[in-house]
Amino acid sequence: MRVFLGLFVIMLFSGHGVAQVETYAAMPRIWAADLSPDGTHLATGCSPRGVRDICIYDLVGGAAPIVIPAPDGGEMSAFDWPGNEYLIYYVDTVQTFPTQDGLRTRTLTQPVAYSMATGHSEMLLVNSRLVSPMVGAEGRVAMEITFALDTRAGSGSRIGGRDDSGTVVYEMNLENGRRVRRMEVSNGSTIGYLLDPEGAVVVDVRRFDQTGQYSVHRPDAAQNSAIYSGIFPANQPQVYGVMDHGEGVVIRIPGTGLRRLEIETGALSAFDVGGEDVSQMSAIVDYYASEVVGFRYTDDLPRQIFIDPELASLHAELKQILTEDSVVISTWTPDRTKLVVEGRDAGQPANYYLLDLNTGGLGLLDVETVLPEGQAPGSREYLEFTASDGLVVPAYLTLPPGFAEGDAPPALIVMPHGGPRARDTAEYDWWAAFYAARGYAVFQPNFRGSTGYGHAFERAGYGGFGSRMIDDIIEGAHNLQETGRVRPGQYCVVGASYGGYAALMTALRDADNVACAVSFAGVTDPFAFLGSRTRWQTTLRYWEQYMGDRFGDRDEQATITPVARVDELTMPLLILHGEDDTTVPYGQLRLLRNAMEGRDSVRFVTLPDADHYLGTPEARTTLLRESQAFLDAHFPAH
Repeated sequence: MRVFLGLFVIMLFSGHGVAQVETYAAMPRIWAADLSPDGTHLATGCSPRGVRDICIYDLVGGAAPIVIPAPDGGEMSAFDWPGNEYLIYYVDTVQTFPTQDGLRTRTLTQPVAYSMATGHSEMLLVNSRLVSPMVGAEGRVAMEITFALDTRAGSGSRIGGRDDSGTVVYEMNLENGRRVRRMEVSNGSTIGYLLDPEGAVVVDVRRFDQTGQYSVHRPDAAQNSAIYSGIFPANQPQVYGVMDHGEGVVIRIPGTGLRRLEIETGALSAFDVGGEDVSQMSAIVDYYASEVVGFRYTDDLPRQIFIDPELASLHAELKQILTEDSVVISTWTPDRTKLVVEGRDAGQPANYYLLDLNTGGLGLLDVETVLPEGQAPGSREYLEFTASDGLVVPAYLTLPPGFAEGDAPPALIVMPHGGPRARDTAEYDWWAAFYAARGYAVFQPNFRGSTGYGHAFERAGYGGFGSRMIDDIIEGAHNLQETGRVRPGQYCVVGASYGGYAALMTALRDADNVACAVSFAGVTDPFAFLGSRTRWQTTLRYWEQYMGDRFGDRDEQATITPVARVDELTMPLLILHGEDDTTVPYGQLRLLRNAMEGRDSVRFVTLPDADHYLGTPEARTTLLRESQAFLDAHFPAH
C-alpha cells in the first residue's frame, strides 16, 4: 500500500510492557479530517505540539504543512471547509461574566476563518455555527446563532431569562469577519434553520420550551402553519438534511426513529433500504449538497449504509480492500475523487487513509495513537449478562495485553460510562487501555438507560438514575467474578461525569465488595446539580426522566445523593474535578469535600484550567498519575 504525505506505518507488536502515563495521556495524533472542495488541501486535527491543533496539507504542490495552533486557554473542537479559500475552525474557551443572576461561567465557542491566501485569521460571531457554505459565493457563508429571549424584560438577551429562544442567520464575509446582512430572523421560537447549499431556507424548526411543542415549517407557509408538529417534553426531534432532490427532509422522532418528512404535504414515511431497518440509525449528510446520502450506526464499531449509488459502490470496494473490521468514509470532495477513510478493529487505535481516485492511490495518513514498540492494547471483547429482573445487559471487557486462557484471573476495575444517555463501544479507549496495561481487567457495562440498543432499553433506565441503573453495574461485576473471568473478592470502580456519580453510588450500594472508588467530574448531589444546570424546561424534564421529580420526597432523594450518605462512604476515595468544568460545576466537588472534611480515606484533587472532557494532555496525565498511585496503594493489580 502506498504511504501518503511522507508518513509511515508503525506496526503495533503484541507483548507486555510497562504502561507509560505519557503514552496514554497523549492527545490523538489525528482526531478528524476534512478535504477542501477542489481536493487540493486536506485539514486534519493533529497534535504536533502535544495539544489539539489543526494541520493543513497541500495535496498537489507538496508544500510544507501549515499548523494552526490552539490559542492559549482555548481548545480546538472542530473545523470545516466552506470553500477552497477559507477553513473555518472552532475554539472552545471558558469565560466568567456577570448576569442578572450573578456571575456565571460558560463555555463559549469561537468560530474563526483562516485564509489560505494570506495565512490570516478573522474571528466570526461567537457561538455561531456554519449552516450553509453558500456555494458560488466564495468568501461568504451563512452562520446561525441561537440565543435566549428574556421574556420577563420583554427584550432579547443571551444571559437573561430562558422562557423562549430566538435564532438569526447572517451572511458573513470571511475576509474581514463582518456581518454582511441578516438572512433570516426567527419569530421568537425558532431554534434552527435547514438551509440549502446556496443559503436558501428549506425548513425552519421551532420549539416552545414551556410546553415542549416542536414543529417544522416551510418558508412559504403561513406564520403558524406547520408541516409537522408534536409534543416532546424532554427529548426533541432532529432534522438532518434533504433527500429526493429537496422534496423531503430526514427527521428523527423520539420514540419512533428516522422518518422521511414530505415538505409539501407533511406526510411521514419509513425508509426501505434493501430490507434494512434504519429507523434507529443516524443520517449521513453530504455537506456541499445538504443531501442525505446514507445512514450510520454503531454495533460494536461504527458502520455505514449508503443510499447514494456512487458512495455505496466505493464503500463496498473499500471494505474489500482494507483489513479492518470497521470501514467508514468520513469526508469526500464533491466530485467524489478524493475520500478520507477511517479503519478500526476492536480495541485498536483507528487508522486514517486517503483515497485518490485520480491516481488510484490509497495511503495511510496517520494512526490515532501509537504505542511504544513492543506494546499493544489489551484485547477488547463484547459480552452480555442477565440482570436480576431478566433484562439482558450488554458490556465490554478489556483484558491485559498478552492475557491468555489459563492465566490467573486479573483484578477488576469497573468503569461505567458518562451521560447517562450514552454508551461504550468496542473502539479504542485510552483510559481503559491504560488500566489494562497495568494488569487490570476493565469492565464497561452499558446499563439500562444507555443508547444504542433501542427505545425500550433506554426507557428502562428512566427513574433508575441512582438505583436500577447502578444495580446493573453491580450485577455485571458480580457476574464476571462468579464466572471466573476476573479475580474474586473486591473490585474498584472508576468513572467520569455520570460515571463518576455511578462510581460513588456503586460504592454505596455494594459497599462490602467495593475496595475503592475514583470519580472524575462526578455529580455528588444530583438535585443541586439539576437546580444549577439550566432554566430550559426541556433540559430539566430530560434529567427528571432519569432521576425523578426535583421537588419530590426529600428522604427518597437522599437515597441517590452521595453527599447525603457520606457516613457510608468508608472505603478509600479519589475525587478529581476540573476547575473550569461548565458541564458538571466544580461546586459538586466542594459539596462532597465540605461533607467529608477531615477524612483520611478520601483525596480531593483540583485540576486548574481543566474542563469536563479531559481535552488536554495535562488533565489526562494528572488523572492517570493520581489514579495509578491510588490503585497501587489501595487495589494493586498483582
